[in-house]
Order: sequence, then structure tokens, then C-alpha cells
Amino acid sequence: MSLQLLDAVQHALKGDVELMELLELDSSSPSEEVVKRLTKGVEPEITVSHETVPHICQYVMPGRFSPNQLVFEGKFCLDFYAGTGYAAKLLFERAFRILHGKRITMPGWATYLCVLTYDADFATGIQGVKGYKAIFDVDYLRMN
Repeated sequence: MSLQLLDAVQHALKGDVELMELLELDSSSPSEEVVKRLTKGVEPEITVSHETVPHICQYVMPGRFSPNQLVFEGKFCLDFYAGTGYAAKLLFERAFRILHGKRITMPGWATYLCVLTYDADFATGIQGVKGYKAIFDVDYLRMN
């Protein structure tokens, strides 16, 4: 279930022209370049530095089953890395517009409404790199 959620989130993010421009990508960018900017998982596929940003890490956080055992109350997190705090917040703002209050869909899979529950900047400990974190709640049907 987690992999499908991350696939759907990445499908939504990659489908937005403005976000792709902020990530210095376009629709024709090869997958090797996309992986350098969008990572599924807590740990980036690249070494994050002031030379490799902007970057977004997307990963699942602990969720739970609802009283209706067919529905999973999930959470996912997006960590935005950029050269300035302002640039990281711009990435967040665009992702917020793409995801908040909407259903996340991809062929053969969909969620209920996705809602932002937390956002704040964070210290990266990397010179020249600023971070911003967003956590979203999203419910979806359990797949057996």
C-alpha cells in the first residue's frame, strides 16, 4: 500500500509543469535526472549539497487502520531542499496547491481527500541548503 501511495504522490507532482520548473526539470527530462530531484524514501538517491538542490524526498509515515478495516488512515511526508529558505517554501507552496484538499490519483488507484497537517522549516546541517517539511494525512482503501 505504501508504494502505491508514493507512486501516486510522485505521479501528481511530476504532472505539474510549474513544480517541475522549480525543480529545474521538464516533461521530457530523463528518469536519471528526475531521480536526482524527486526521491521516494527518507534518504535521497544523491548527496544533498548546495550544488544538487532543489530536491524533494517523499516518504510514508506511520498510519493506522480506521474503524472501517477497509480504510487505511495514512500519512506521508515531503521534505523540500533548496538553496534558500524562500526557495524551499516555494516548492512547498506549489506541492500544497497540487495535493491539499484533493484526491491523489493515478491509473488504477486513488485516495480520498489529502489534507496538510503540518508544515515547518527544518535545519539540514548542510551549508548552503535549507529545508522545509510538510506532512499530509490521506485515507485510502486497503489493498489485499
